[in-house]
Amino acid sequence: MAKTFHDRIIGHSAPISRDDMMKRVARFADQVPDLKAFPDLADAARKRDVVYMISPDETAGPAAISQPHNFHMAILTLTKGVRPATHAHPYNEVFMPLDAPFTFFWGEDGEESVVLNPLDVISVPAGVFRTFETMEDRPSRVMAIFDYVGDPHANIVVSEEMYEKYYRSAAEEHRLAQAGRSAQD
Repeated sequence: MAKTFHDRIIGHSAPISRDDMMKRVARFADQVPDLKAFPDLADAARKRDVVYMISPDETAGPAAISQPHNFHMAILTLTKGVRPATHAHPYNEVFMPLDAPFTFFWGEDGEESVVLNPLDVISVPAGVFRTFETMEDRPSRVMAIFDYVGDPHANIVVSEEMYEKYYRSAAEEHRLAQAGRSAQD
């Protein structure tokens, strides 16, 4: 099969001031983890730092770059033995280990796995349960890209066990607060 030829268009750069461009620079060392990113962060077995580098309108959480994009990007820092609650998204999620090998698990019970070295990439399809952990005995980083323009925390699917452990009480509190606001209106 012949490779597709991609012609170029002659043109000029869109103007952007240095100040505006600097609003699109995210320096990891300057970022603060979002301690409320996920309910399971309070569990020692799930504890990790979540730093959103890019999140349009900060939909996912506080982010250094909040201008419109068609995705969200986060850097997660985990220690060995820590795994996020097994879950699935209604969109693709792309991972790239940055400084250590990570094992990625997928399937109903995480029965499948693959080890990725730094700069390897996995794209987990929408609807597939996934979790992961570092293989190193030191804090290690992985980049996650949420292939979704909206709120990446919406419509996440978890097992009944994970729902009961981490999400039911928060969901009930939210429903009660919503009902209280409706009654006041």
